[in-house]
Amino acid sequence: MCGRTLIGESLAMAAKAGLLLGGDSREKDTNRPPGTDMPVILDARPGRLHYVKWGLIPTGSTEVPKFSTTYCRIETMHSLPSYKNLIGRRHCVFVVEGFYEWDRSSSSRQPYYFERTDGEVLLLAGYWDSWKDPKTGIVIPSCTMIMQPANKYIGKIHDRMPCILSQRESAVWLDRELPASEMLKVLHPVDDALLKGWQVDPKINNARNKDGNNNRASGPDLTLFD
Repeated sequence: MCGRTLIGESLAMAAKAGLLLGGDSREKDTNRPPGTDMPVILDARPGRLHYVKWGLIPTGSTEVPKFSTTYCRIETMHSLPSYKNLIGRRHCVFVVEGFYEWDRSSSSRQPYYFERTDGEVLLLAGYWDSWKDPKTGIVIPSCTMIMQPANKYIGKIHDRMPCILSQRESAVWLDRELPASEMLKVLHPVDDALLKGWQVDPKINNARNKDGNNNRASGPDLTLFD
């Protein structure tokens, strides 16, 4: 489910994605967990990279949800109250260098790291919302990542994967002038050759482990042909 991500230093990430940085610069993080601030592009502020809490808090909530809103399943997002009103209205794109996934078929839950084969940043579709804390009056923007069934490549180890966008598709996803039906067309399975992945050390299971080599290979690459 893309439980952890690798994000680069914020100015470098923004430049790589052709964006300006909104807000203060942030250090590289090789093991970014849910519940933290993530680099995203908001449809309300296209062209800038902002850091937003990963874990959606719907506008109408009286408190932070007690259920997980880190991910939004593509199959149910049209029916769930937390997400359905965001479709066509509050879209965002996560910008990451890569993500980690765990082999569900392995009793040891072996972690793998995935990135694009061309070395470009990964653009992942999501939704965002804005919530005002009734106790403090502080407005908190937050986001959720859209998940879809895994393609054949990721499916070797897991049954879900993020909705990955191209640069062109990212622009469509963030374009508020388009009807929602057109925006939703960019959410589709991606080619098996888009990503490459390999085994990494299980030390990343500890979200506090920020070693610079967390994504270094510790075992064989994942291949479609074994």
